[in-house]
Amino acid sequence: MSTDGLLARLGSALVGSWRYRRPPHAFVLTEERLVHVASPREARAGGGLAVRSRDLPPGTFLAAPGGARVAGPGLAQAVAALLPPNERLAAASLAVPDAFVKAAPVDVEPGVEKNPKELAEVLRWKVGRLWGEPAPALRIGWCRVGQGAGGAPRYLVVSAAEEAVASCEAAFGAHGIRIGALEPASLALSALAAKALPASGFLVFADGTTVSTVWLEGGAPRFLRTRAASSDPDEALQEFRLAATFVVGADGEGPGPDLAADVIVVPEASELAGRLRDFRRENGGKEPVSLLASLAGRGLPVRPGDTPPLVGLGLLEGAE
Repeated sequence: MSTDGLLARLGSALVGSWRYRRPPHAFVLTEERLVHVASPREARAGGGLAVRSRDLPPGTFLAAPGGARVAGPGLAQAVAALLPPNERLAAASLAVPDAFVKAAPVDVEPGVEKNPKELAEVLRWKVGRLWGEPAPALRIGWCRVGQGAGGAPRYLVVSAAEEAVASCEAAFGAHGIRIGALEPASLALSALAAKALPASGFLVFADGTTVSTVWLEGGAPRFLRTRAASSDPDEALQEFRLAATFVVGADGEGPGPDLAADVIVVPEASELAGRLRDFRRENGGKEPVSLLASLAGRGLPVRPGDTPPLVGLGLLEGAE
């Protein structure tokens, strides 16, 4: 998603168009840290990636209307601490926690899609209801993802509070850095997952505060669902199973998509990953696909459970 309308990239990603240039710097914002993943000049010639991290000062995030989170001065301080000493950054990509955005499939009346202005108004009104009444000012993006009931055009719509996005832009802008692409972490990570999956499949991303399910088809995400994380891995597994049935459907014959479809779970060492692996083995399903195995030789220092470097690499590679 791009801050030039928030989700301009989402539209291209969902039709499989990942190919355009991005700056070699990605920042990953979590609830506790800011992580910088960079492809320095020597890395672009075949070397490793550089990863640096800083804890966020207490009180970095402030509450805003509709449940949004606004970045305070602490984020600008963390940006300053991560800036490379001998390299000026003019632009970078940024991944934010999935909890910062709201995503939903939205059906519209046939014919509405022929008028871009009317389509934008309808989608904005429908997704605005996810934020409560009155809805805050939003940046939204959308893409066509098929048909709903009765053949109605269906769109995946992702929205974020304008105030939250602007506060992140301002923290980087204070240091002369323009944020060109801003994405929820699971969408950024899906760029790596799409390359690791044999064909279509799921990415299940548990980042500690949320669990997100992304359906990838033809190398591009077609569905994104985020829910608050549960401390019970069985409840998190059930959330994935519900999402899988909603996306792919079930005809009542043979194994359901929660067993038959390929799936990547991040972090691979999480309780959710272990429970899903056991569930599939017990019911004759496929073994989960390892994302880490597909990253061998990419020069990324990854520790078990440390997902921000993977998300940052997804931001860098999402444009390839």
